[in-house]
Amino acid sequence: MSRPPFWVEVLLATVAGAVAFVLVALGCAAARDRVPGVVVGLLLLLVVLAVARFAGILYALPVGVVSVQAFDWYFLPPLRILSAATVFVLVLFLAVSVIVGAFTTRAVQRAVAAEKARGLLAGEQAALRRVATLVARGVAPAEVFAAVAEIGQVLHARAAAVVRYEPDGASTVVAAWPAGATVPVDGGARAPITVDGRPWGVAVVHLAGGPVPGARDLIANFTDLVATAISNAQVRAELTASRARIVTSADEARRRLERDLHDGIQQRLVALALSVRAAQLDGDVPVRAIQGDLTYVVDGLNEALDELRVIARGLHPAILSEAGLGPAVRALARRSPVPVALDVDLAERPDEAIEAAAYYVVSEMLANVAKHAQASTAAVRIELLDGHLELRVSDDGVGGADPGRGSGMVGLNDRVEALGGRMVVVSPVGCGTDVHVRLPVLSPVAVRTG
Repeated sequence: MSRPPFWVEVLLATVAGAVAFVLVALGCAAARDRVPGVVVGLLLLLVVLAVARFAGILYALPVGVVSVQAFDWYFLPPLRILSAATVFVLVLFLAVSVIVGAFTTRAVQRAVAAEKARGLLAGEQAALRRVATLVARGVAPAEVFAAVAEIGQVLHARAAAVVRYEPDGASTVVAAWPAGATVPVDGGARAPITVDGRPWGVAVVHLAGGPVPGARDLIANFTDLVATAISNAQVRAELTASRARIVTSADEARRRLERDLHDGIQQRLVALALSVRAAQLDGDVPVRAIQGDLTYVVDGLNEALDELRVIARGLHPAILSEAGLGPAVRALARRSPVPVALDVDLAERPDEAIEAAAYYVVSEMLANVAKHAQASTAAVRIELLDGHLELRVSDDGVGGADPGRGSGMVGLNDRVEALGGRMVVVSPVGCGTDVHVRLPVLSPVAVRTG
């Protein structure tokens, strides 16, 4: 049951003191010459202790003071009678006792509240420390979700839960305390869980009593740790997937190179070797007689050399190494079946890895424009800005490109992110596609290795 306002309690304590004086005075007058003084004193002491136990010092102090006054005036000789002087003394004693009791009560209340707050703060810090330890250890988000029990116990709540928002608008309880408890999402103290700027879910705590000071801050701190755990898990998953894609891409490139060499140049060189061997075995034949065979060998070697150059250009374009990103991109634009508006503003050559990443982005995007966009024009802009290479490829095609689909786009994104850059694809249906890539001029890899 809630206590009345403090000023009301002070007024009630004053009334209790006045009533106690009247009752004790009547009792002492009746018990005089009949009951020993020690017995009366002990009875009064028990009454004051009972009042202190059940009502508090605010009531016990004025009751005790006026009881002693009544015992002195109406039980112990010489007896007193009420007069203006005695009434003034009584009122003075009563007022002082009430004031002292009020200050004492308020001080005790503050001390109790401070101790409770310290205990709650210590519990909050311990709970958050345990949750933070789980996050630092990189445990699965499910284990961090289960730590919602820590929050429920610290706040002495009826129930607590972590709720995840689903893409279809539904909500899923991923952790609850006590286990299996039903926690309404739209009630109680709550704090949103935001991951990478997007709403992920909410933490809900149903308190047993009224509002608990600092409850919302505690829940907010917990949700911050949960968001960190989810973000870390997503980054680890993306990193693992990216590494797997890089390994797969490297394996596929090696197999493709092996196949090209085996099916093309290797077969040609074997045939040429056999021709040379046959000419060697015909040692007595005049050179003029084998002139045709020698011509065949020379032509074959030239063709093999041309094939090697083609393969080498596929691995790393020669024009990119020799002339830089600007001329290499201009060559791509000239070969594009879709007209390309080109704007390249490079005062200096970026790092080789940055040039290669930018080149392959332009190459892949222009290929996609030609194959899928149904565009009439495309535009490529490259510039150095604030220590970054800014690259933008856009078209006026049908749009609807999904950067998460297709090995080409995914591979480019992995390459860009590996260099500390970022690739953003905006492709609304019917409004064309815009690809923006931002790469540091000195990549993190170059800084570490340089």
